[in-house]
Amino acid sequence: MNNVLIAVDTSESSFWLAYYAIALTKRIPMNVSILMVEDEKFKSKSSNTDEWIGLPEKRLESLLAEGRSDRSHINFYSAKGNFENEVIQFILANNITTLFVGNPENRKTKLDRQFMELLERIGSKTDCHIEVVQKISAYGQ
Repeated sequence: MNNVLIAVDTSESSFWLAYYAIALTKRIPMNVSILMVEDEKFKSKSSNTDEWIGLPEKRLESLLAEGRSDRSHINFYSAKGNFENEVIQFILANNITTLFVGNPENRKTKLDRQFMELLERIGSKTDCHIEVVQKISAYGQ
């Protein structure tokens, strides 16, 4: 059975990855873990469009409780620290075979380069397959 990690930060845009996790478990039997990392270094400067309504952990817990599947199980973990270090530690400690991360929504060349470098560092320190998932709206927004 696959051990899958979906790594998210505390931005509102990461919330949709929980829906992705639920959809995965309904199609394919696997163990899915969601790791939410609160990294002070990358904490957003708080724009109103990217704020959680309520605590991020509580919102994800509620969503996961509603989307439970008989075929698979979703575990939820929360950590404070360096995103890269926390994700690598989790992968190694839990024999993760596949890592899913969301493609950053604010597309800037410098951020794209930093994101790719982050994925390369994670890939070089672990043995898991990494997939980048992009949110696409059916309405073109």
